[in-house]
Amino acid sequence: MEKILLLKFYDTMTNKYSIWISALLAACVCIAMSGIVFAASPQLPCEFYGSALVQGSPVPVGSVISAYVNGTLQGSITVVEAGKFGGLGTFDERLIVMAGDNDFANGVPTISFKINDQPADQTAPYQPGASTQVNLTVGGQSAVPAPAPVQPVTQGNNSTQVPVIVAQVSNPSPTPVVTPVQSSCSQTVQNVNVTALTQ
Repeated sequence: MEKILLLKFYDTMTNKYSIWISALLAACVCIAMSGIVFAASPQLPCEFYGSALVQGSPVPVGSVISAYVNGTLQGSITVVEAGKFGGLGTFDERLIVMAGDNDFANGVPTISFKINDQPADQTAPYQPGASTQVNLTVGGQSAVPAPAPVQPVTQGNNSTQVPVIVAQVSNPSPTPVVTPVQSSCSQTVQNVNVTALTQ
């Protein structure tokens, strides 16, 4: 009889301990997994669009714009319109740049760009979730136009030199033309009194 009671006590204690051990083990696994998931969660991507010039000329269609975070390629886009990449529109493609938590170890990382494997002159800070316009250049851009050529203008016996300015328009936009609307009605409108019928 003593052996039976002892076995029952042992079984009861074993079940209690096995339940506690199982619960503790499950809790440890949950805590460990949540730490792994939290550490691996990436930052939101950031997006870029804008213009791209090499030596002052628009990059040709098919050129590749690449973005690097801490020296690692994190995104690229192919140019489909000369001199431009991506767009501001809702459905326009943009250069999407990803970064992980490790990239933020030393603060906000800087994104460097390349146009056809040539380093661009511009960089940008990583701003998670932002869509930013950046105008990229390689080899600088001629910001100051070349001096205008001087051509002589002759009127009668007098000769004068006048600078001729030549402007280059890359995307001409039409000038809006406003045409006044004229009335074709030749009759005059008379005032009419309207009285409401009440019952």
